[in-house]
Amino acid sequence: MSTINPVEQITTVITVGTAAHGAVLYTSSAAALRGFNVIVPVDGMSGNGQNTYIEQYVAFNLTSAPVISPKITLTRIDMIKF
Repeated sequence: MSTINPVEQITTVITVGTAAHGAVLYTSSAAALRGFNVIVPVDGMSGNGQNTYIEQYVAFNLTSAPVISPKITLTRIDMIKF
């Protein structure tokens, strides 16, 4: 992320994906640790279909972790405006 934003014009990242417990969790965490504001639409992530609580765990983890939670905003896709 730091190599694609050399002049710090990007301040916010919207993270969605089909692997809530992988791509969404780790991309969101990495972006927050690098100082980005992170928007995570809860209806824009899914699990692997085997565990119904994966999305809940990711949402809880992102909003409860001590270092990253201040940079994370949970929302819905239809609430995102540009």
